[in-house]
Amino acid sequence: MEFEISHEFLRSMKFHLIDRDKTMHFHGKCPQCTTTIEYHEVHTSSTTIPGSSIIIPDIEEDGVMIGTCDKCAGIFKVNIVNPDYSGPSSGWEKTDFYINSDNDEAKLLKYKDLPLLTDFIDKNTVLTERNTDYDFYNHPLYICDDCEENLEIISFELLKSKWEVIAKKHWDFTNWSLSQSRGPAPNNIMIKFPFECKCGKKHDANFVSRYQENNSFEAQAFSIVNIFGSRELSDVIFGVYSKTTIMTWLYKLIARWNFLYAKIYIISPFVGHQFLKSQGKVDSWLNLLNRLNPENTSMLVRNGQSKVFKESFSKTNEISYEQMESFNLGSKLIGELKNKNDFHAKIYCAISNGRCEIMNGSSNLVEGKSYEVINFDVIDSYTKTFEKFLKPLGIDNISNDLSSLRSNEYSLIFDENNSFNAFTYHLYPEDYINFSIFNINPNSSR
Repeated sequence: MEFEISHEFLRSMKFHLIDRDKTMHFHGKCPQCTTTIEYHEVHTSSTTIPGSSIIIPDIEEDGVMIGTCDKCAGIFKVNIVNPDYSGPSSGWEKTDFYINSDNDEAKLLKYKDLPLLTDFIDKNTVLTERNTDYDFYNHPLYICDDCEENLEIISFELLKSKWEVIAKKHWDFTNWSLSQSRGPAPNNIMIKFPFECKCGKKHDANFVSRYQENNSFEAQAFSIVNIFGSRELSDVIFGVYSKTTIMTWLYKLIARWNFLYAKIYIISPFVGHQFLKSQGKVDSWLNLLNRLNPENTSMLVRNGQSKVFKESFSKTNEISYEQMESFNLGSKLIGELKNKNDFHAKIYCAISNGRCEIMNGSSNLVEGKSYEVINFDVIDSYTKTFEKFLKPLGIDNISNDLSSLRSNEYSLIFDENNSFNAFTYHLYPEDYINFSIFNINPNSSR
């Protein structure tokens, strides 16, 4: 059966069609005072309504946003796609918009003489974008303790097989959230399901992704937080391994730590090494920076490391690092980087009040074939972790701040034991470690 979808209906569905992966970020200068103005342009993708064969096509409409600069109160206009849902990110307030095809003569006349935003840098979020790529096929962290099978591959293939059901439950929640919820959106999406290894041993997989309020997210956006019944990480990350293996493990730990812990420290004298070409140095930095959440991460390196990165970046990109910074497109982690000369320790750790995880050894932050020693420890006290690993390097004691660092967030949980029903209970920061490390469900009455 064929039927025609009206433009009015399609426009009413536009919010549900927004594809976050297509969002474009722009930085310009206020035409009055030249302060940096940040904004985003949203785009849509066609989608199939879960449980049906009905395909809703995408809708892309050119238009104009009207804005007021926060600094000088100057008024300007911005040519943009989907001005109804595109908008400000920083430095200004959107006060009006119009879509060109509507031919709104009153608005066209009212705003015809406004100056346009100037000096754009577009699509260049290389220093600020977040990398969620998880390598399920190489250098596994989570292996079966009985047969040493790679549980990451098994669980990821199962996640993809369950995806249609999970996507339908996600659709149900987002529809409810958009129509009835008045509270803040979740920060993360957790997925949990039981499975068996090829040898018959039972496991439970925990996956995490940042929350998305649309139906275009995919299984590939998820990373593994933990697999119950897998070998202890202290037995996996123990011994002598190649730099590439160690860095792959660190990337996977960062995905785990971003969700579970209040604070992450990345401590190493060097990022990359002096014999790498400029692009190799940039890649070494970006592979790390783009996985870390700058809001809860601190880095300590040798003096001069950030200078090497900025110079290498400027050599390999059309826009220099200094220009990127002038548009507020520099890396926040680079901007807040701490430097120290008299150390050679390599410590990568995540902390909370009651549990800390630490990977340390001889390897700097660089991939390669040569071998290094590495090990992993769990310490049940922030105080002990601070005294033994952080204080000697001049890092501040943040024990009084730990409980408040993530107090205003929560996460959705799609648990197969509850038919992937997102309404059964939510997870809060105080639940994360108990749920993901010790398999303890929170009080569902909250």
